[in-house]
Amino acid sequence: MNLSNCSAVFFDLDGTLIDSAKDLHFAVNQMLKDLAMAPTNLENIKNWIGNGTLKLVERALTHTNDNTNPDEITLQKAFNLFSNYYRDCVGEYSTLFPGVKELLVELLKNNTKIACITNKPLEFTEFLLQQNMISQFFSVICAGDNVKHKKPNPWPLIHAAESVNVEIKECIMIGDSQHDIAAAKSAGCQVIAVSYGYNHGQDIRQFNPDFVIDSLTELL
Repeated sequence: MNLSNCSAVFFDLDGTLIDSAKDLHFAVNQMLKDLAMAPTNLENIKNWIGNGTLKLVERALTHTNDNTNPDEITLQKAFNLFSNYYRDCVGEYSTLFPGVKELLVELLKNNTKIACITNKPLEFTEFLLQQNMISQFFSVICAGDNVKHKKPNPWPLIHAAESVNVEIKECIMIGDSQHDIAAAKSAGCQVIAVSYGYNHGQDIRQFNPDFVIDSLTELL
């Protein structure tokens, strides 16, 4: 797959650019400890990533409480605890996936516009990008709380394309989840799925992306 013919590339964050599961795992377990609930494992965290941190917290509470959904008060209390712990540890255990920095450098060299489109809150998104020293590559960040709709809604992709003055059909989305694929297809752009991401433990191929790669190094 050659990216030289596209005008803009949109990247998902967690599970695509950055392996952030260990940070999230630490924060969730600290939250559960404060709530006198049993800890969870890293594989569960990887399966729960993809719909924003509030949904991650809800899934952790539901799983730990015999699959009973938390009430709103409990969920908000837990989310506040999680956010405080995550704010303290975000980026501490996270690492870039292979090929990320090299691909971003190559895209910038080719004057390709680059955006990050994630359901993670902007505060944590910006910090992760800065901690991993790649924030300078992104012209636009569409996060879970700075645009009016989240993926799988196509709006963040359409907004990103408009922000960099590029037709959506000239853009490519790269992500690890079914939400990335659905958003791209609805927006009208091609989508490359990475097989190494989280995607709730499901094989990404079953959601029919245009291309599947096992590493971003394949795009160099």
